[in-house]
Amino acid sequence: MAERGLLAERDAASWQRRLDGPQSGLVCVAGWLLATAIFCGMVALLGGPTQSDSSESLYATWSIAHGHLACAYPPASSVTSSFYLFYQPIPPVPPLWPLLSGGLAWLTRIGHTVPFPSQHALGVNCAHAYGQVYLWARHSYALFATLGLGYAAWFVLLAGLIAVLRASGRGRSGWEPFAVVLVALVPITWTPLLNYYHPQDLVAVGLALASIACVERRQWVWAGVFVGLAVTSQQFALLVLAPLFVVAPGRERWRLLVASAGVAAVVSLPVIVATSGRAIHAVVFGTGDSGTLGGTAVWELGLHGPALVFVSRILPILVAAALAWWALRRLGSRVLEPIPLISLVATALSMRLVFEQGLFGYKFMALAVMLIVLAVVRGRVRGRLIAWLALATLAFNPIPVGYEINARPWGHHVAFALPMICLAVVLVLIVSDAVHRRIRWYLVAWFAIAAWAFLQWPLWSPDSLRAPFPKWFWQLVLLSTGVVMAVGPLVREMRKGTGTRTPDHAEDGAPGAAPPGPVGLLAGE
Repeated sequence: MAERGLLAERDAASWQRRLDGPQSGLVCVAGWLLATAIFCGMVALLGGPTQSDSSESLYATWSIAHGHLACAYPPASSVTSSFYLFYQPIPPVPPLWPLLSGGLAWLTRIGHTVPFPSQHALGVNCAHAYGQVYLWARHSYALFATLGLGYAAWFVLLAGLIAVLRASGRGRSGWEPFAVVLVALVPITWTPLLNYYHPQDLVAVGLALASIACVERRQWVWAGVFVGLAVTSQQFALLVLAPLFVVAPGRERWRLLVASAGVAAVVSLPVIVATSGRAIHAVVFGTGDSGTLGGTAVWELGLHGPALVFVSRILPILVAAALAWWALRRLGSRVLEPIPLISLVATALSMRLVFEQGLFGYKFMALAVMLIVLAVVRGRVRGRLIAWLALATLAFNPIPVGYEINARPWGHHVAFALPMICLAVVLVLIVSDAVHRRIRWYLVAWFAIAAWAFLQWPLWSPDSLRAPFPKWFWQLVLLSTGVVMAVGPLVREMRKGTGTRTPDHAEDGAPGAAPPGPVGLLAGE
């Protein structure tokens, strides 16, 4: 049994070792194109970018595209109560994405067949901007063309992926096309466009990865520039800035901070001044702090007002900084090596989900991408990571169904079949392992949780899907395992420094693998 387990482990890793070989630039470019085709193709196939949450950025995009920066963040108006549902104004996004999409909308001349409202029509201090721009958008049919600009966010994420892979030594090898294609294949990556229109999240993660790449090359000013831009795209990028600031050596720490603050000011201050301060809330808080939707552990505590803001927005940053300080104390300069640094940032980003008041699938995108990058940099993509990604996909099913604006007629049947297919695949793997006298405990745990959550008799009926489990349940299951996978390599690096031997390639059921604890069943740690 031990020999069979060892052989299975070696067979599973052999194809991944082949990815270590160098690849030509043509192969790498082919991987980029394939990943782009997969990402854009799957989003388009499943219904295209959604209108849900799109009004966070649409009005700013259209105003900027037509040269009305002052009306990018209009004041609230009572007229909006008569708007169609997805045109209803909601708290707007930070300025970077509207500036990017506004520039693209200007270049592609979206909606230019209908004259845009004049400054006089928009009113003093843009008092009538929402109503006038709403009427213009309906007559110009600019909505869906503008939503299509969200695909551009993928290219920022792709560039960040390539940059961090090459800076960490995995670029220009088989790992580069493999990694970008894997990220494009993961349904959680599609959710910022497919389920909730949050292209700014994809942009923020891409810029954060570029910042990590600059840290690996010890280009601290450029690292500050990219992470500063990431913060102006979505504020969770502060969870990347905080640990980088802590682990940066000496003067480089202040170069990083000054560069990030400087570029954030260059992007944000003109918008704040032009809008007479109306953009301050978007710049400082971003989106997602309205408190109208909850369901997480923090929400169940019943916190409100400043206490909720502190726990959900400030506390994650403090925890990320404390984690970085602990890693620096234990590892010293080794913390800047690719594996511990990426592990540190991945764990810091997971704190957003630990302390979040509202949980949605798109919020798992940053952690999912970082876990994939971490696995690729380590040179080993384990089955437990694929299992985690699959369970996150089922928990926040990305396929639009029902009355969702971008739902396909066949979407409900696909959404029903997806859990069944995943359960069948995992069951086959478990039976195959049993035949070979091997047990992978994370697969057993995965099957038990998924069957409990998604199966209900009779299995052949589409109505057999159970009512969704509460968000705090998925927060507990996915984050307990996701955080373990994120922080595990960092802890291993610390143990190496103290002489404690930790088998880096031990799989569940393989010789030398310790029996998993309750939290580690899915993570396999």
